[in-house]
Amino acid sequence: MSKNYTVVAINGSPHEGMGNTSQMLAMLKDGLEPQGLELEEIFLSRHRIEFCTGCATCMEKPACWIQDDYGAVAKKAQEADAVILASPVYVRHVTARMKNFLDRSVGYGHRPRGAWKPGLALSVSAGWGETTVADYLAMHLRMFGAFAVGQFTAIAVGPGEFLGREAVAARALDLARDLAVAVKEGRRYPATDRDLDFWHFMSDLTKTYREFMKADYEHWQKLGLYDSFEAYVGQSRTQVPASAEMRAAWIKCLMESHKKAAAAPEAPTAAPPPPLTVQEMVAAMPQAFKPAVAGNLTATYQFEISGPENFTAHIIIANGQATHHDGPAAKADVIVRAPADVWRAVMLGEVDGAQALMRGKYRAEGNMSYLLKLKPMFT
Repeated sequence: MSKNYTVVAINGSPHEGMGNTSQMLAMLKDGLEPQGLELEEIFLSRHRIEFCTGCATCMEKPACWIQDDYGAVAKKAQEADAVILASPVYVRHVTARMKNFLDRSVGYGHRPRGAWKPGLALSVSAGWGETTVADYLAMHLRMFGAFAVGQFTAIAVGPGEFLGREAVAARALDLARDLAVAVKEGRRYPATDRDLDFWHFMSDLTKTYREFMKADYEHWQKLGLYDSFEAYVGQSRTQVPASAEMRAAWIKCLMESHKKAAAAPEAPTAAPPPPLTVQEMVAAMPQAFKPAVAGNLTATYQFEISGPENFTAHIIIANGQATHHDGPAAKADVIVRAPADVWRAVMLGEVDGAQALMRGKYRAEGNMSYLLKLKPMFT
């Protein structure tokens, strides 16, 4: 039996059902239901939610003391598989109901969830402010443990009078698909500078005023969010082996390349059609050799190709010439060990050779400065 997923949309518009905000949510619903996601629209206008008093009790204790409908609405947003914050533009901002709902959510804003889920920000205006409001709503999705899969905006004056209605409906289907994929596959989008800004500010604030913001401080401590930004976003930095030799060789090649280009700019030459196999391409390298770039270099490059093609060959550069030889070299200055598909992509310029090496797509040993000179020497 397939799992049923729930998407909760908090609608700040007073125009229940007939308003453009509701119509846009209906477009999303049409795209979500075939994907097995049920959208529940919550109209803030139907609920009694008092104004935030700014007493900061929610920072000291787990919940707000005001007895009204806020807690039930917020609980649904917290427990849903995905959440949508939706509001039309009123005087360049969200509606008063939406602003009040977010004001009351300050406790959640100070206490990030231990996990993330996808969400959307939705806004519509007569043509002034919907993108700004969508940005604002997207930023505050984190109050409910959500990140923005996208922002759904439109221009419309009267009910249903969308500018480019077909485009708006198509955008709704695209976002619904993205949201469904994110929910079902547990996707997490890359962290952004906004996440980093929030972590820096809020971790410092709650730690500095921990005697007053007791509930916030204990929450951060319990989840280990003070430990690092990675702990907050739930993502780890990719560890790439650093090579001081590689970097120094790369910078040297850059400087030499700029110097040669300034002294005698080389006219572009037409490249011959690429051979069909990697072995043919390696064998054809002498035909694409550029002696002026090689200068007085003397070096031997050995290629050990594996996979669908399995062969070893080497190129000898000496006296302004390049020659191809089958089999291993007596002594190689650089040895490249690469899968055939990877080295083919490198030779055709489809991927950057240095980047592919750093990402572990292939291996190389020997003089790294010679390796970085390989590409410029051949057309």
